[in-house]
Amino acid sequence: MSDEGPEDEDRDEIVRGVLVDVPVRVVAAVTTSVAREAARRHQAGPAAAIALSRGLTAGLLLATLTKDDERVTLQVLGNGPLGGITVDANGAGTARGYVKHPLGGTIAPAEPRTARTSLAAAIGGSGVVSVIRDVGLRENFSGTTEIASGEIDEDVERYLTDSEQIESALACDATAADDGRVIGSAGILIQALPGDASIEVALSRGLFADGALARVVAAGLPPTGDDLLRAVFTGRLGEIRVLDRRPARFFCPCSRPRAGESLAMLGDADISAMILDEGKAEVICNFCRARYEFDDAELERIRRRSTGAGGPPS
Repeated sequence: MSDEGPEDEDRDEIVRGVLVDVPVRVVAAVTTSVAREAARRHQAGPAAAIALSRGLTAGLLLATLTKDDERVTLQVLGNGPLGGITVDANGAGTARGYVKHPLGGTIAPAEPRTARTSLAAAIGGSGVVSVIRDVGLRENFSGTTEIASGEIDEDVERYLTDSEQIESALACDATAADDGRVIGSAGILIQALPGDASIEVALSRGLFADGALARVVAAGLPPTGDDLLRAVFTGRLGEIRVLDRRPARFFCPCSRPRAGESLAMLGDADISAMILDEGKAEVICNFCRARYEFDDAELERIRRRSTGAGGPPS
């Protein structure tokens, strides 16, 4: 099983809270280690590293909105050179993700006023944002909106407002070295609860657009989610009451048995061809790049178990 990366010097966390006097949900995530491990596993270039960082952060923020065991699959599938990003996150604070073309795309220098690096050219100006929520019920909730800007956080914010009908302000930002190593990654989600909170959401959107989060990330992230909120809002949003906090980490539940199950789904003909032509097979996890190799004897056991066939492959 290839689950999580080595111990890192950064301690990621997610902090959930509400404003004391206004019906507003506040969620902050420090995700440097999560993003760094994902970028390392995929040997991502700078554009893909920042895309992974923002996507993983957005996924973790989305997965903390309902039940603790909620699982969210977020896809931002643009027509740019990165080819799209897929993130799998859950309410316990674990996440994994991948970019279709980890060496694709380039990023322009950060905008001096906002310290914000644009991903629009790398993601692309058309495509879809898709979210699937699994909260343990019989049916999953899913929604889709079109990509509008090519900036992951802006397009996910639009999804929340248009598809889930919740007034939201979302910012996810990251910095990466020229070799793709993630230096800092974090995000903040502000959402209106039932009641009149349009002013606070609009204020947050304005601050995010002006680079309030990007400047904090670029200058060096504070150690906790509470400190992140204080540094970004400097009291302008009002008093925040923290409800809970949880660690965040990169985690992939792939395993050798699961890889074998994926081979079994190919059917008798395809497995027989692998045995006769190659004498082996290799399964690579899209999310964490773990490799699982199966020799001809293992493939034959999988073939017989999955098909009930008793004779040799033909």
